[in-house]
Amino acid sequence: MNSRERVIAALERREPDRVPFFECVIDERVMDALLPGCDYFQFNDWIGQDTVSQNRSSWSRENVDFIDEEKGLFRDKWGVIRAFGPESTPVPIEGPIKTPEDLKTYQPPAPEADDVVGSVPEVVRRYKGKKATATICRDAFFNPAFLRGTTQFLMDMVDNPKLVHELIDMTLSYDIRAMQRMVALGMDVVVFGDAYADKNSTLMSPKHFKQFILPGLKRCVDAAHEAGAYVLKHTDGNIMAIIEMIIDTGIDALNPIEPQAGMDIGLIKEKYGHRIAIVGNIDCGYVLSQAPVEEVRRVTRKTIQTAAPGGGYCLSSSNSIHSSVKPENLMAMVETLRECGEYPIA
Repeated sequence: MNSRERVIAALERREPDRVPFFECVIDERVMDALLPGCDYFQFNDWIGQDTVSQNRSSWSRENVDFIDEEKGLFRDKWGVIRAFGPESTPVPIEGPIKTPEDLKTYQPPAPEADDVVGSVPEVVRRYKGKKATATICRDAFFNPAFLRGTTQFLMDMVDNPKLVHELIDMTLSYDIRAMQRMVALGMDVVVFGDAYADKNSTLMSPKHFKQFILPGLKRCVDAAHEAGAYVLKHTDGNIMAIIEMIIDTGIDALNPIEPQAGMDIGLIKEKYGHRIAIVGNIDCGYVLSQAPVEEVRRVTRKTIQTAAPGGGYCLSSSNSIHSSVKPENLMAMVETLRECGEYPIA
């Protein structure tokens, strides 16, 4: 099997020749520490990833108009003020929809614009048919929440449900079309990356998730499947209160099954492994950022032995390979995968 065939087999809950390595984002500093002077594609090939992505947000310090360059503040194409920080995606600070009246005159970005697809054409040109090409897209939570401010958006679910529905419908008119364009260019896997929970619980009640977010997520999943892509739903945090609703949308895989949030990958495999593939869940907090190498190897080995039997599993971190991940720990995870990830799993 080549890398693409390996990932597709896992997403279809079959046994490939070995467990695929599926990581959407690897920080440039970690890459440079292991392979000095490399670009993302060189590093991806060198480390042996089975997937290839755009690897970062669509922003860089070279392609934005700063509001305050010293503070790293700029306004994105949605009108959201963001701040560059240590990671690849700048943090949303302030949204443009201050009042319900603001939405009446607000103009969303154009989904047909040239910059929407970013580096997708280059990813496809280099890797189509060789590795599973993956793109990170939005579903029904992040963009409407950022336009309003996340706290205010969650309060709106109680105080102004009509506005919540209007914001979700408006943002999805962009997000779904943007995703369709990327799939049409040749992306194999759509990663819907909106996170619904923290380490303790969901950010909204299951009732409000079902009322507001779930219908939009279902629209996104259906649209991606109709376009011809596999769907991986990414959400950090403890999602046990809503996991069955998420699975019922028809997703192909769930990620990252965050262990620090109490998500038990063995339990998820046992209860839902006949319905979804699992992509996860090596802790990128303590384990990949602070633990000794031997602990990384032990955790990785145990995770593979728990989640991989029978197929339907890809190894990844519990979020991303962010800037604090120790390079030697990333290598320990990858080397352990090579040592004990072949089928049949020992």
